Amino acid sequence: MLYDAALVLEGGAMRGQYSTGITDTLLAHHIEFKSVIGVSAGALCGAQYVSKQYGRIVRVNTNYRKDKEYISLLHMLKRKDILNLDFLFEDHGWDWNNFDERAYERSSSSFTIVATQVSSGRRVTFTDPTGTELVNDLKASCSMPFLMEPQVTSKGECLDGGVADSIPYDVAKEQGYKKIVVVRTRPHDYHKKPTPKLLQQMYRHTFKESPRFAETGIKRPEMYNQQVDVVNEKAATSEWFKFSPENMVKVGRLEKNTDKLKALYHQGQQQAEELLPMLQDYLTK
Repeated sequence: MLYDAALVLEGGAMRGQYSTGITDTLLAHHIEFKSVIGVSAGALCGAQYVSKQYGRIVRVNTNYRKDKEYISLLHMLKRKDILNLDFLFEDHGWDWNNFDERAYERSSSSFTIVATQVSSGRRVTFTDPTGTELVNDLKASCSMPFLMEPQVTSKGECLDGGVADSIPYDVAKEQGYKKIVVVRTRPHDYHKKPTPKLLQQMYRHTFKESPRFAETGIKRPEMYNQQVDVVNEKAATSEWFKFSPENMVKVGRLEKNTDKLKALYHQGQQQAEELLPMLQDYLTK
């Protein structure tokens, strides 16, 4: 069933396995949203959800995580991004997990990708992109500062959307939605510590030609913590609905342990199954 509501997906690199467990469970129960909004890993998760490709991301990240064409620190020696996102969208043959763009385009859901514009340090969005633009916009949203190069998009060079807007519920509000379901990738009470001085220096040195982006990156913890407080308050009053991992399986940004990745995915599935009656009540009341 297609609900008049927005689904907002936080980023978090490989922590996105939790989100995929949530969205795969929603697919299994035929729950869809008029608007799906994703940032960074949440955007990748959202693309698979909109195209209704149950299990695609968990299969790729567990079967190919150690494929050097996909993720490798050695890419830096060749001046390439550590994370090769093109790998996810290239045609690898009939027996692989190719992205189904035709299904994506036929979807009744609108899909919005969030990125951070390097020149301004502000959030930018891309709604319902297709073809090469879809891949470019997803790559931009996922391009982690210091580890990956900015991606050229229709809105200029962009990097990780989480820098300017880690939990993009404001996009859902701007689109006019009152019912908002947020999928976090951190525990309920997680807050970021202030940006260390060394990292502040790295931002200002690496992005000296884009000082507004550097300042946005430095102030990210403050922005993130404010967003967490808003989501928790809205969820506590049942104005919004929230998923967030409890007793979370700890994984690194580029986690190699595929058993951990599978466990985090199943944790998302289990939690979604447990909260499904409450979610359906929220969406239909």
